Amino acid sequence: MRMRFHLLLFMAFSTLTLIMLFPLIFKLSICIPGFFSTDEPYGLLWRFWWWGNVFLKCVPANITNTIAYPSGVVFDISFTSPIWFYMSTWLSVVLGYIPAYNLEIILSFILSGVFTYYFVKYITKNNYSAFLSAVIFSFCPYHFIKSWQHLGLAQIQWMPLFVFMLLKLNEKRNIKYTILLTISFILVANFDYYYAYFMFLASILFMVYIFLRERSKSIALIKLLILAFVCALLFILPGIFSILMMFFSHSVEKTIVIKGYVRPFEDLFSQSARPLSYFLPATVHPVFGKFTEQFIGSSLYGISFTEHTLYLGWVPMILAFVAVRRWRRDRKVQGQSPSGTVPSESFYIGFFIFLTILAWLFSQPPWWKIGTIKIFMPSYFMYKILPMFRAYCRFGIVLMLAVAVLAGFGLKFILERFKSYKSRISITVLACGLVLFEFWNWPPYKVIDVSKVPAVYYWLEGQHKDVIIAEYPLDINGPNEMYKFYQTVHEKRMINGTIPGTEANRTAKTLANLSQKQTTAKLKEWGVSYVLVHKDGYVRVGLVEDKQEFEKIPQNTDLKLIKRFSAQECPDKDIMCVSKTGPIDVYEVIANGK
Repeated sequence: MRMRFHLLLFMAFSTLTLIMLFPLIFKLSICIPGFFSTDEPYGLLWRFWWWGNVFLKCVPANITNTIAYPSGVVFDISFTSPIWFYMSTWLSVVLGYIPAYNLEIILSFILSGVFTYYFVKYITKNNYSAFLSAVIFSFCPYHFIKSWQHLGLAQIQWMPLFVFMLLKLNEKRNIKYTILLTISFILVANFDYYYAYFMFLASILFMVYIFLRERSKSIALIKLLILAFVCALLFILPGIFSILMMFFSHSVEKTIVIKGYVRPFEDLFSQSARPLSYFLPATVHPVFGKFTEQFIGSSLYGISFTEHTLYLGWVPMILAFVAVRRWRRDRKVQGQSPSGTVPSESFYIGFFIFLTILAWLFSQPPWWKIGTIKIFMPSYFMYKILPMFRAYCRFGIVLMLAVAVLAGFGLKFILERFKSYKSRISITVLACGLVLFEFWNWPPYKVIDVSKVPAVYYWLEGQHKDVIIAEYPLDINGPNEMYKFYQTVHEKRMINGTIPGTEANRTAKTLANLSQKQTTAKLKEWGVSYVLVHKDGYVRVGLVEDKQEFEKIPQNTDLKLIKRFSAQECPDKDIMCVSKTGPIDVYEVIANGK
């Protein structure tokens, strides 16, 4: 019977996930979740494809010259989380890189729901409350936005598991739950370091809360927590060690290291929560999204679709308020039990109120300025310690978890007024339905068709396997993720994909102007056969110098135009695609103008 319940719970969240991600379920091998303003998923798709090749073709995993040819790119495998790396590799080999990518996103929704359910069921002792809290956390707008752009940040499922083990350890305080807490933290860290950072801070906040409430009993818990984090650190040390060594390195690559891991302080202002970020529906909501769009770019909401979509939902907030009000009333009436121990329900609600307040403060800008007075926020001080973290608005997912838990308690208190089983079911279904409506995000569909690419790449696929290419405009300010993704089809080595700050990138910068003969001479020296010139890449931004460069390219006699591909549109007007492109010219690189 218990196994049947677990299976039904998994199926329930699977069904909700497939509905909320519609129509992805019917297009797992040809589409990915996504929206209009990002190309980051394509870089990860290239990674999945490359890792599959590493296994199937027995090539080195830590270096390749299929991009950034001829120097190639060195991957720090120690920095790549081993659990995620091996899981993604095996899924790519077995399912293919597109279904593997989709499965990781789908599982993030299902598991975040399942783990949140068991966690909230444990502290509320109420199935209805647990289910509502799980729906709120799993299907919050933050989760959807991240699933469309940042695969790592979409992996929110390990946080409720970690908090669950943290609370279990507080009650049991034994080696078993110390080990389980260690494992849960390793899982958090292996999918995203931001969330590992957040959970570490949440643990410190929990210790502070315990110390304030049960000072005499806090020492034993602190010792076990330290043991858990030390053990977890030993597992994730290779990645952290790589980062630490970068700061003390005197190599020629130190510049890019510092740029990558010491973020600009100004980013803390642009990527922090704003007053309306938590209260306005997501801009992708089919009914209320247009209302929110008018606030994008304002100081009240924020400038980013992806970072400032932090909507908590009015239904969850109202239910959380019910829980807080009940908690305050019970504390006045009940206080502490005669034995001096804190009642479990009051203890948990108190902690999640405490976490809600602190998570909100952590998500704020470095300071509030009132006239000439600056009130410093936690992010200001944390940046001094860990300057690689800049997007403190992402602390909103911790706030979302706390609100979801409080909302579960709120529903529990409301349901206590009803004796009928049918009434409780009906109210829970209504609450879940309202939450899902608040968090709804289609139409239009939030999927991208990646099954068809521009026709030029199918032509290129048919050329000799040893062909080397270059795509222009050259991506000298950072890898063009679309160029890399198209390589999964044509599988030809290319000079594109260099990392800023590396020697390969410095060389690439000298080749940015294709109209110059020294550029084509160098390309010929490297063995480049074809150059693909994207017209849109030169004229879309509207810069006069780029347009002039595009017009001069045909005048370079070291280039011979051999193919011209017309602009393409998406075959399905309701679904975005990667085959949409402007005109693309293919030039052969010839020697001495012959």
